[in-house]
Amino acid sequence: MKSTEYPYFSDKEEQNKRLYEEEGTFERERNLMKSYYPKKAADIQAAVEDACDHLDYEGSFLYDEYPDQWTVKRTCQDICRQIQSRKNMQAMDFEKEIFLKDGLAEITQALFCQEMCRRRCRRKRLKRI
Repeated sequence: MKSTEYPYFSDKEEQNKRLYEEEGTFERERNLMKSYYPKKAADIQAAVEDACDHLDYEGSFLYDEYPDQWTVKRTCQDICRQIQSRKNMQAMDFEKEIFLKDGLAEITQALFCQEMCRRRCRRKRLKRI
């Protein structure tokens, strides 16, 4: 017997299973696209993900309805400092425009905002379960 609330599924468990499977598909697709990143961008993305992992908790500004722009910029500046202080990153031959403060900051902020959006959307999708 089909539920009127979920007409395409026989019960809530089947819908939950499908949502989890879709989430796995999204993650596999994302990992595939990340594998296409240039090495330098992949290293910056790894630093961004690490920072977001530390900020991923209930009540974090990552999940505010309207995240504070100043806090986002400050967090990105912290990430840039971490990137510049890493020995393996310093040893890499960054192109001048990437290593300039503004260039690195812009790329870091773009990747951070993208990661923040991904986590926010994922959380909203999983809250439906």
